[in-house]
Amino acid sequence: MSRDYGKYFGSAMMVGFGVVAFYRWQQTQLIFFLLLVLRDFAAGYFFLKRKPAQSKGPKFLTVLAYLSSAMPLLYLDSTVSLKALFLVSDLLAIVGFLIVVLATVELGTSIGISPANRGLVRSGIYRYIKHPMYLGYVVSELGLVILNPLNAALFLISLFLYYSRAKAERQVLSAIY
Repeated sequence: MSRDYGKYFGSAMMVGFGVVAFYRWQQTQLIFFLLLVLRDFAAGYFFLKRKPAQSKGPKFLTVLAYLSSAMPLLYLDSTVSLKALFLVSDLLAIVGFLIVVLATVELGTSIGISPANRGLVRSGIYRYIKHPMYLGYVVSELGLVILNPLNAALFLISLFLYYSRAKAERQVLSAIY
């Protein structure tokens, strides 16, 4: 069996995203970016521990997946000053990232960014939702749209990328679905 050097690249990329997210949090003080730091560092750890893939999707899907993972770093700062909107945004970020954490813990060593077969997880939150991680990101990113309407364009791009990733994952895992 060949070594999984991609796990080191993926881990380094996620830690790098975490550093950028920390910088964005210092700029904006939005809880979304602080939670993104935690997501990225946790993902970096899980990448190092992951199982090797039994099969992988095409390389262009890997590029699409990393682009999708970096998209949240591009969201713009708030243009509103109403504290109620910040509260709603923070609540959406917390709920969304709670879903992401549950999905990440359940995936454990099966985690990956690009579509690959590391085993199908059907327990925990995956028993109820096929792609809970993407759902969590959508919920949390929606809060940033509330804070700045210009983020709607980035949100639509993110939705498309999450949909594309979910579709690609279904194709890679279709043999065991």
